[in-house]
Amino acid sequence: MSAKSKERIRLNKLHGHKYKRLFLNEGYFCFYCADPASSLDHVPPLSSMDNLDYDYRKKHSIPCALLPCCMDCNAALGDRKLFTAMERLQYLESYYEAKLIKQRNLWSDDEIEELGGRLRDYVRVKQEKTSRFMYKIRAIQLRQIKPETFPAMSENDFE
Repeated sequence: MSAKSKERIRLNKLHGHKYKRLFLNEGYFCFYCADPASSLDHVPPLSSMDNLDYDYRKKHSIPCALLPCCMDCNAALGDRKLFTAMERLQYLESYYEAKLIKQRNLWSDDEIEELGGRLRDYVRVKQEKTSRFMYKIRAIQLRQIKPETFPAMSENDFE
């Protein structure tokens, strides 16, 4: 077992009880981008919990939540020190916008047409990913204007 895995197990034993799972009315879809969820995202990151004591979390109204998340969003977020759902949404919006811009700038339509059969098909499939990024960005923007769906503080959050 790797050192990183051992540390994650230690942090989960120490802080795991503080996290409450957020259930969404819309079902088991990524809280951030609305794709089907395949994992749970710790908000704030489990790796930051040793440094987020009771007083800090209470002062800044940082609830501990497990949010349904797709693998793309969860991998993009990693253990970045983004402590609230809004911070995480804002980061993901800029992350997917950067990917969208990069993907769009790779090939022009004329360049794609000059390519051979299989390579042209491959590039077109890659270009179609830009629509996925646009859907993700739109879903993230919609979530940002629905703060009533965000994790909220409760009296039990600080036990």
